[in-house]
Amino acid sequence: MPLTLLRLPILLLAALLAASVPAAAQQGRGCVNDRYGNPQCPPPGGRCLADINGEIRCSTPGGGIQLDRYRMPVCGPGQCMADRTGDIVCSSTARGSAATNINGDIVCTGGCVAATAKACAVPVK
Repeated sequence: MPLTLLRLPILLLAALLAASVPAAAQQGRGCVNDRYGNPQCPPPGGRCLADINGEIRCSTPGGGIQLDRYRMPVCGPGQCMADRTGDIVCSSTARGSAATNINGDIVCTGGCVAATAKACAVPVK
């Protein structure tokens, strides 16, 4: 009987923790505060970044986003990386990968394309 009484607080604590997970997951899904402190959230599978002026831009689902040398977000269909000159290139395939090979060149799933600001999405309000 005493063992059962000890389990009750543990079960109650576990239930409270389980109930708080969805709220924490929603808050941590890549939302970024804009310059006014308002959270701006990416589409599912996307990511957001703030530019030098505090404006928020997001990648499309499965796409990549990085800040260029001018601290402006640029996006592409897949993962993005900066090359040796600081230009951002991305995989041409949604959810595609980008990596640096042994020679320092970037190689991408489906080939690489230049990242552009136009490829970025406006965040979900």
